[in-house]
Amino acid sequence: DAELLDMAGDVSDEDKVTIAENGDSDPNAEDVDDEDGWVDDINKLTPHENTTLEMNIHPIKLTLVKLHTLTFKIVHSTTLLLPAWKDTTKELGLGSRIMSHDMSTHWNSMFDMLEFAINYCKAIDAMTNKCKLGLGEYKMDEHE
Repeated sequence: DAELLDMAGDVSDEDKVTIAENGDSDPNAEDVDDEDGWVDDINKLTPHENTTLEMNIHPIKLTLVKLHTLTFKIVHSTTLLLPAWKDTTKELGLGSRIMSHDMSTHWNSMFDMLEFAINYCKAIDAMTNKCKLGLGEYKMDEHE
């Protein structure tokens, strides 16, 4: 958990920067956030079940934080990482797109981020393998 908390430390700050840059609304999204009928089943778990659940989803949380932070770093490093990303995607024959990262104000952004990561996994691996870029800590493990 310490690794996840350490890596996720700036995520809310990154969301604030992104919202300040782009606004907090998705022009394609509905403005109504209807949560009626949703039940938080986690509150019904026993302590043992809750611990098991947390252990099982920890790798998923870590992967999401890595992708979120990697994207933020690429987008906001216009002199080093962004040009390297564009060169990498070009070398791999991929379209020169930037991964959108998940934001709490955009309901489908996590799915979009994951879908992009699957389609651009070779470019992500190439970027995180380049030691000189300093992105090694965001490299995905074989099970992520």
